[in-house]
Amino acid sequence: MTADLAAPDDPPALSEPVRPVGRRWTFCWAFANLGIFLANYGVQQIVLPRQTNAITAGANAAVIAQSWANTCAAVVTVVMSILVGALSDRTLHRTGRRQVWVLYGALLAAVAFVFQGMQSGIVGVVIGWGVFQAGFAAVNVALAAAVADDVPVNQRARVSSYLAVGTAVGPLIGVAAVTFALTGILDAYAGLALLLVLCVLPFAFLTKGTRLRRAERPPPGFRALATGLFTPLRAKDFAWACAQRSLVNLSNGLAQIFLYQYLKDAVHVDPDAGTIVLLLCYTASIVLIAVPAGRYSDRTGKRKRIVVWSSAAQGAAALILALVPTFPAAIIGASILGLGYGAYLSVDQALISQVLPCAKDRGKDLGILQLSSALPAVAAAAAGGVLITSAGGFPGLFLASALTGLAAGICVLPIKGVS
Repeated sequence: MTADLAAPDDPPALSEPVRPVGRRWTFCWAFANLGIFLANYGVQQIVLPRQTNAITAGANAAVIAQSWANTCAAVVTVVMSILVGALSDRTLHRTGRRQVWVLYGALLAAVAFVFQGMQSGIVGVVIGWGVFQAGFAAVNVALAAAVADDVPVNQRARVSSYLAVGTAVGPLIGVAAVTFALTGILDAYAGLALLLVLCVLPFAFLTKGTRLRRAERPPPGFRALATGLFTPLRAKDFAWACAQRSLVNLSNGLAQIFLYQYLKDAVHVDPDAGTIVLLLCYTASIVLIAVPAGRYSDRTGKRKRIVVWSSAAQGAAALILALVPTFPAAIIGASILGLGYGAYLSVDQALISQVLPCAKDRGKDLGILQLSSALPAVAAAAAGGVLITSAGGFPGLFLASALTGLAAGICVLPIKGVS
């Protein structure tokens, strides 16, 4: 990966990009994001529970096994996001710093899926899921860094809006595939692995990023990486961006993660059918709002305004779920939640890319920021259970979602480098 250097007429890799990316780059990038979310959520929601129930005896044992797998995967995600980000910052390759890591990460994730599908014991499942998350983290952080490398500031929200569409549609496709077509364990893993690779290959082979010159390469070494973990948090804009992303994702997680139990125990409707209906409403709202919001943000240059609006929408949705436990109200709440989260996702990549403290460490800093997406999901699962059982039941859960959503809107206001 260090043999090829940038051509003399290539723009500096550490400067702000000014050349607009074309439709092919945007399509390939969005398609790669759709692929990783398709694979991740298809397994997370359906295949992993299906497999742990087949291996273990009793519902509690399956839940514990799934919990262990996700806990280990969270640790792997933390380490790999930062490590791959730092390594990709130092990669000299003819196609750019990020494309090769997208390819390697996808291949690793696909191999992990096939391995996991062949397991008949919990240890093997935990290992397979952890290795998949390593590949997932590599692809995720490399795709995020590619936006900062190659997309001009006035185009980033539009590109980010297609991430919102992939984030919404990918899980639907993955869940549908393993529910209606890939109903076995091994064929589900193998099928999702194939879909993942097919979605990622166009970005890896049909796009090129800005190539890094050897003189621009950050210094190597574990000490440089270790000291660099905390340096970006000294930049106030970066720290506030970490806080607001964490709170947005925590709010969204608290509102979603126990919807099945909410429908069963509070709304008293069929939770299987109800969950599908709410997921469709949520997804449709994200797809409806994401691209127009991204275009508006690029045209006006306003990012923080979108985040404030989205935070207010998430808070309102959570309050509806808390105060009106009926299915029609749940449909309205899920739709408003989708509008809020879709609007946020439409500017997320753009806003984050504008607060990175140092161009030479874009990948590593984005790896740190990825923790603002990964860790809130774990926290929502843990805190949500406590809130439901010990702090007011489902109204307490959704009130916490509303408060964290509103807090996210407050945290974006002190950011000075973004309008």
